[in-house]
Amino acid sequence: MSSHFHQDTTDEFIPSLDKTTDEVAWDLYRKAIRFGNWDPAAIDLSQDKQDFAAFDEDLKGYLIHFCTGFLDAEENVALKFCPWIMLGSSTEQQAFLSTQLLEEFKHTEFFMRYFKEVFGRERISGVQNIVQQKLDERVKKMLAALEQGPEEREAALVEGLTHYQGIIEGVQAMTGYDVYEAVFGSKGLLPGLGEGFARIKEDEGRHVGFGLRMLKLFARNPAHARRIRALYDEYLPHILIRYDQPVVVDGREYPTPPEVRGRERLTKMFERRLRDIFGKPVSV
Repeated sequence: MSSHFHQDTTDEFIPSLDKTTDEVAWDLYRKAIRFGNWDPAAIDLSQDKQDFAAFDEDLKGYLIHFCTGFLDAEENVALKFCPWIMLGSSTEQQAFLSTQLLEEFKHTEFFMRYFKEVFGRERISGVQNIVQQKLDERVKKMLAALEQGPEEREAALVEGLTHYQGIIEGVQAMTGYDVYEAVFGSKGLLPGLGEGFARIKEDEGRHVGFGLRMLKLFARNPAHARRIRALYDEYLPHILIRYDQPVVVDGREYPTPPEVRGRERLTKMFERRLRDIFGKPVSV
């Protein structure tokens, strides 16, 4: 598989509104079964080992920091995703959401393997991702809603979809793929990481597409629309921290490659998501 993927294909995955949500969920469930069966252990990392060994210390430090953010995020949600499944309002929706749980563990496995085989070390500590940390509180709210009525359950699901599929996957992760391509993939570097990202992006295209379609429908309710927009606005400063923080590995600070342009990329993706949900240009 080519390691290259481009901005113009990033967002072409929101399912049509012509079918019912249950029909869409079942279609995505079937796609996950047919197309999501890649094996994280089968991706060839031999060239990545050579590329990494040849990097200067600055690029090595940045890559370790960059991949730690992904490993932490994938593992964090894999361990916490069950409430999203449980709040699904039908067998079809729960079936599709259950595929996301497995896929998050596969993504975690890929990055765990990358650290072991390419970096030859453990992940670093101290990479800030406040929106990920807020999942602890989100999970408690979603679990509590399971004991409440339909309106409370729906409100909790709206917030959960906004928080995870809409912001963490839909903005943060999608920006990260573009950063990989700009810094490494476009130069023919780290093809194993590129294949891993391409596979992960295919999975998350289903996750984000379903989440954004749900949010687009929920946003027809003014109360839901206000809460979706409020969460996006509340979390924007927190997701910008992902690229504003210093790159520190083992106590040493490393420069950010000029191609990253993380704040610029992330802000554009943030605005794109608001248009996906609300259907018109939205000022940030």
